[in-house]
Amino acid sequence: MASLIVALLASFAPFALGSVTITRTSQPPTGYEVTITYQNASASNVTISSLPHLTDQYSTSVWAWSEFDLNEYKAGDFPSDPQAGSYYPMSQASPGNFTWTRPFPGGTYQYSFLLNCANASLCNTTTGQEITDPTNPPFEVVPGSELVSTFQVPFDPDFQQYPDLPLNQDYALPYGNAISKGSISIGLYHSPGSISPSPDIHDYVIYLPPGYNTSNITEYPLLYLSHGGNGASADWQNQAYISNLMDRLIGTGALEPTVVVMPTWYGILPNTTNPQALEQRNYPDPQTIASLYSNYLFPHISTHYRVSNSSSRRAFAGLSQGSFVTYTFYVNYTSYFGYFGFLSGGRATNDENEAPPLTGYVNASMLAQNPDLGNRGLFISYGQYDILFQDAKRFQEALDDLGVRYVSRFVPFGFHFWNTWQDAFWHLGRAALWRPLPFSGETGHGK
Repeated sequence: MASLIVALLASFAPFALGSVTITRTSQPPTGYEVTITYQNASASNVTISSLPHLTDQYSTSVWAWSEFDLNEYKAGDFPSDPQAGSYYPMSQASPGNFTWTRPFPGGTYQYSFLLNCANASLCNTTTGQEITDPTNPPFEVVPGSELVSTFQVPFDPDFQQYPDLPLNQDYALPYGNAISKGSISIGLYHSPGSISPSPDIHDYVIYLPPGYNTSNITEYPLLYLSHGGNGASADWQNQAYISNLMDRLIGTGALEPTVVVMPTWYGILPNTTNPQALEQRNYPDPQTIASLYSNYLFPHISTHYRVSNSSSRRAFAGLSQGSFVTYTFYVNYTSYFGYFGFLSGGRATNDENEAPPLTGYVNASMLAQNPDLGNRGLFISYGQYDILFQDAKRFQEALDDLGVRYVSRFVPFGFHFWNTWQDAFWHLGRAALWRPLPFSGETGHGK
């Protein structure tokens, strides 16, 4: 068996070591095997959290699904919702040395370690018992703002191909050579009232396309891409490998070279200093976020990067709670953007994620007052098992009633989670961004 990805062996902390090794076995059930190790002399037991169990299309709904161990994989299985609590105990090979091995289907996976937990469901960062992999640390701006480490496994069609479901997400794997790769970096901007990462300073992560620093292109199209509730600016890179997605979209000619800005909208209230705290539900109001961005972030980006000032070359998209922010920009800042991407959501307004009545979305009166609502490039995506399925679907119904065209992507294996949003972003880039406006029934056809 040949190792596909070299084990991560460099020490991040002297008291703990870990590694992830992905091996191509070319054997059932998946063709690939993942081994995770962890060394910590002070740990008596270690549990891996956030890696999914599996389910299938015959036993799954929004609120119920199977919990197959990865060892039980059969073609057509896909990850169940790991946010509901998914745990795998590690074996202790010798004192302080823990290991765990499973077959894995293709995809991008997030994980963390729970240390010395009698009850895994009660252990988290607040108790001090949940940590990321010290040798595979997350990409993050503020230390502790990302709760998971990440790895990727390729898709093996010999064992995983299933005619009913498009489960191959190899488009998220690294693409091309150094010349064809864009860059990911962290930026800061003046934002009065911010408390994180420092007083009056807010952060963002930015993707610059290949050749940005050497090309003679004077103005690149610009996409603002939002995280969701309990998220942060690094989420799209740490948990979805946005740079890989963009590199492949651009490198294959599916998308024009584009600058992507991923800002944080936490850190503007006294109790949002830890954006990823699991108990954090006090989201800033979408209009507050929109005002923050329009007053401070947008001018900063326009001044410091070679991006277009034309609305037809600007887009805003977001996932989950970020979709609600996107909706606010769509109805209140319509003329500033030419394109809007709603990834799992429209404008659900309560803690139960209930969709408002149809009259709560864009309507004929709003369209009459703001005709641009009808000629923007809209993209709406959601998963089959998405908790915001009804919200997104009702938003589409409101647009249908108005005769407003949009591009839609339905993810047949999707929960309210990152594999759904990877899929959504991939199709946003392929079928919607920078396509001629207004959209028609032909937009995205054949992509």
